[in-house]
Parts: sequence; structure tokens; C-alpha cells
Amino acid sequence: MDAISMDVRILQSIPTPVADALIAKGCRQAAGVLARPEALKEVLAQHHVTPLEQRAEAMLKQCHQEVTQPAAWRRADSALSLLRKSQARRPRATLPCRGLDQLLGNALCGGGALLEVCGLPGSGKTQFCLQLCAAVQIPLDPNARLAEAVFVDTEGSFVPERYLQMCEALLAERRPHLDPPAAAKQLETVMRQLHVCRAYDATELYATIKQLPSFLKGRPLVGAIVVDSIAFSFRHELMENTAQRARVLADLAASLRQLGAHHELLAVVTNHMTTRFGEDQSWLAPALGESWAHQPSCQLRLEKTDWASPGLGRATLTKSVLKANNSCAYRILPAGLRDEVPRILPAQSPDFGSARPQGTSSRAGPPSHGCCGAWSS
Repeated sequence: MDAISMDVRILQSIPTPVADALIAKGCRQAAGVLARPEALKEVLAQHHVTPLEQRAEAMLKQCHQEVTQPAAWRRADSALSLLRKSQARRPRATLPCRGLDQLLGNALCGGGALLEVCGLPGSGKTQFCLQLCAAVQIPLDPNARLAEAVFVDTEGSFVPERYLQMCEALLAERRPHLDPPAAAKQLETVMRQLHVCRAYDATELYATIKQLPSFLKGRPLVGAIVVDSIAFSFRHELMENTAQRARVLADLAASLRQLGAHHELLAVVTNHMTTRFGEDQSWLAPALGESWAHQPSCQLRLEKTDWASPGLGRATLTKSVLKANNSCAYRILPAGLRDEVPRILPAQSPDFGSARPQGTSSRAGPPSHGCCGAWSS
């Protein structure tokens, strides 16, 4: 197929929502986009993209390069080169919960993988994300430089006081030699270098992630991007057009994977749980449907296990090339996520979301109001 006649939806230079709008204006192929630059500007204006002229010109230039350099579509790495890159890659974070750290393994190395953390409210998803950011920013090596992280908050669940509490505890564990003034200065640096982006709807979330490449250019110390959560903005938006929603979610996942690959950082998203119904059965499953389920490279499910013991939970790696269905226990403490049992345990059931008779509860115990006070989602 001639590159100039490629569908706009497969062009890497044209974001999915822009491609959908261009098709509505009659620009279905790359040739149409290049021949009608005013149509692209109209679409970008509809999406409130600024600065309009510069973004349109850059997008047209990238589109032209994409269709005039077909060799770019034939590039490929050998298995040997990929193996060497994987072996040379080092973890971007060492979690203070040894069980979780061993369970996730290579998933903490970054490099293009997308980690999904899912669970019911109160299972510790936000706690895990905060602990991950703290572990990225405060390396295990006490002489290493303090790093940066990006936290995209769609639910309003980020509590700076809680993050301060976690970082203070982790600094005391990993850099006990610091005197109080030096510890206070490093703690202030850690808090300053966590970049929190609040996104109130799907449009703001999409724009935030699409602007991250330019944000990261001048920040080589960023070691993780966390989106908490990917589901919140989409469970009630674009419901009338599920195909478009699936394309936008796939575009966001691809963007996060590309950022992870280009900048050697961790890309993590959280997801809600929903109830699915079969013939005389119901079970819990991650939200956003089957099309989204293929996007994450690894999936970690968190669940609260002991209703009489606040903060006790179990993490199960339900999607992984190497360690699927392994699990470990954890406890949410004021200092953050720590070990309950300091070793990886075999999963209680290989099917985490096993079917249950319809009408029965998929969880034991009363509804959760949090594992650790106000910081439990």
C-alpha cells in the first residue's frame, strides 16, 4: 500500500481523537490531511490545542515525514539486541515492601512496559502509587541523587500530607546518617520533585499525557509516571461511543508505553473493579472492558484480606510473562506499604476473579472505609 494513502487512524503523527475528527471532515487518508491543512487546524481548535499554528505545523511536518520515509516502517530490533537491552536495564525503584518488590521484579525496570494496579476501594491502589513514587525518588543507594516522578490525579485522591509521611519514613530508613537539618532539606527536595497534575475529565487527562513528552525533555531525573486512575475519567464519558473510547484508551496506553521506552521510566495506571455477569454467575473483573485488558503488560490486583486487621492485604500478579498468579501479603502502615510475610507466597487460587454463584457477595466482610484512615483508595 502506498504510504500517502494510509488511513489517518494508523498514522503515528495523528492522535486518535484528531484522526476521528478529520475523518468526519472527509480526510480519511494521509494525502487528504496534507492537502487540507486548514482542516487539521479546525480540528485542533475544536480540541482547544494551543499554540494552534505551531502544533498544526509540527503535526503536518511529522505526517509528511511519516509518509515520505517508508523505511521507518521497516525498522526492527533483533531478539539479541532486545535481550541485551533487557539484561542491562536496572530497576527504577526498590520498594520497601520486599514481597511486592520481588513479586513485581522486571516490572519495576520500566523501558516500555505498562503496569496496571487494580482493586476494590480501600485495597490500597493509591497507597501503592504513592509508595512507588517515594521509592523512585529516594533510591536505595544513600549516595544516589534524589529523582523525580509525575503523579496524574484524576480522582482527587492525592493527599500531600500522606506523601510527606511516607517520604519522611523512607528517608529515615534509607539515609539514617543524615542529621535533622540535612534530612529536612532532602525531604523538601523530594516533595518539590513530585509533579502532581490534576485532570478533571477525559479531555484533560488526554491533554496532560500528550503534553508529557515536552515536559520530560528537560527533566531527565523523572523515573515514574503514575495515572490514578485511568478508569475514573472514562467510566461515565464516551459511553455512547464505545469504539471511540476504546481507541482513545489505546492511544493513551501507547503514549505511556512510548514514554517509558524513550525515557527508561516506569508507567503505572490504576483501574477500578466491576462486576461481570454470566449464565447464573457473577465475578469481579477490572473495568474498561476487554479491549483495555490487552493494553497493560503486567497487572497487579490488590485485595483487603482481613477485615478485623486494618491495612492487611494481598497482592496478586494476575498478568505477567514470568510470574503470573504469584502473590504476596502486605500491610499499609503510617510509614507506607511494608511486608506482612517477607516472602512470595503461592496464590490462593490461580483464578483471581473466579466465578461465583449469582446473588452471592464477591467479597467477605462489610464495605471498606479505608485501610489507613483517609488514605485508603
